[in-house]
Amino acid sequence: MNAAVKAPKKVTVTPADPKYTQKDIRKQHLRVAPYCRVSTGSEEQQTSFTAQMEYYTQRIADTEGWTMVRLYADEGITGTSTKKRTQFNKMIRDAEKGKIDLVITKSVSRFCRNTLDGLEYIRRLKKCGVGVYFEKENTNTLYMPNEMILTFLMSQAQAESESMSTNIQWGHRARFKQGIVHYNFSNFLGYRKGPDGEPEIDEEEAPTVRRIFARYLMGQSVGQICRDLTADGCKTARGGTQWSDHTVRHILQNEKYMGDAILQKTFTLDLFSRQQVKNEGQLPKYYVENAHVPIIDRDTFQKVQEEMARRSSLRKTSDKTKTEQGKYSGKYALGGLLVCGECGSPYRRVTYMPHGKKRYVWRCINRLEHGKKICKCAPTLEEPDIHAAVTVAMNELFRQQTARQALADCIAAALAGAGDDTSLPAVEAKLRALQEEQMRLFRLAAEAGPRTPSTMTGSRR
Repeated sequence: MNAAVKAPKKVTVTPADPKYTQKDIRKQHLRVAPYCRVSTGSEEQQTSFTAQMEYYTQRIADTEGWTMVRLYADEGITGTSTKKRTQFNKMIRDAEKGKIDLVITKSVSRFCRNTLDGLEYIRRLKKCGVGVYFEKENTNTLYMPNEMILTFLMSQAQAESESMSTNIQWGHRARFKQGIVHYNFSNFLGYRKGPDGEPEIDEEEAPTVRRIFARYLMGQSVGQICRDLTADGCKTARGGTQWSDHTVRHILQNEKYMGDAILQKTFTLDLFSRQQVKNEGQLPKYYVENAHVPIIDRDTFQKVQEEMARRSSLRKTSDKTKTEQGKYSGKYALGGLLVCGECGSPYRRVTYMPHGKKRYVWRCINRLEHGKKICKCAPTLEEPDIHAAVTVAMNELFRQQTARQALADCIAAALAGAGDDTSLPAVEAKLRALQEEQMRLFRLAAEAGPRTPSTMTGSRR
């Protein structure tokens, strides 16, 4: 039996259809879209931005076979990210819709300073048959044999941005060490920029700041303060009338209102994401005392911080709550002040309607929720009776203070007549000495015991 003989290979070539081959856009009429960008909003950069617009408008008009689709331009936007470059993103969308044949821009750095993003957008445009022409580098992305050169050019632009960012950060931190404070006046309620560039108190806005601090120390909650400010039409730093809890808390915790400043509270995590991260020890902080004129005195500011810490540390008072964290309420003046002498649980305000008449009382929360098995002897307190007792106690305190002040005035007058020191410390010292002498006499009288007629007779002898 003869072995089978293998037939020789035969290859047939079907030539490409010219209408599907890549077109040479240099030989056709092109719809051109110039892209301009300036990185800052300074006057010098604005002049550059206007010059770019005029240049591309004239160049496209003078070039045969070119027609301007429209000019895409972003002002004061960074080149390391495309998130906020609205005109750039619109240009990409228009190109993908087939409205553009060629994008022309000054240089690779004007187009993008992020290597990964730049290559991604170049590929998206190339997929649509749209080229990008960089004038400075004299490069058209449609006629590049590979992306190595383009990657190198974009890496250079990215490295330049990274170097600039490092220099800027170094400059900021050098100013921090010197105690130089940068103020954002557009978001700084109560202050405005003075003639010397330093903050000065805005007397139209400062009362709102003082009101927030005063109301908080009076016992109001942050929510109550927000509602009152909104109801009264008080303006925020940006001119709005809608107040939020975040805004009020930021004011209450901002050390700038007592004239100090903490520098480098936050920092930029990454050049490209530009995410602001709270500085919790990753970088040094700088505390500048007396950086500017205060609106709130230090004592008031510190009392507010202590009160905020106290409220945030409250524990739950009811077993029905889901978390262990308590909630502060400034709705009632007696809230959080009345404590059960039997079980130590706080009292809660309760409304009754006996015979159709409202009655406000305060009762132990444990007894309300669990009955007498937990707290047997907690009394129910009538709210009018509590208010009356508080009023009597406050009046007695004021009476004692008035009497003390009257005694101090008498001592000062006596010292003045004797030619002694009448300053407040001297008067206070004399008053303490009289009180100590009074207590000494009381102790001697107690040790001697009651005097009987016989002892009194003997003493006369």
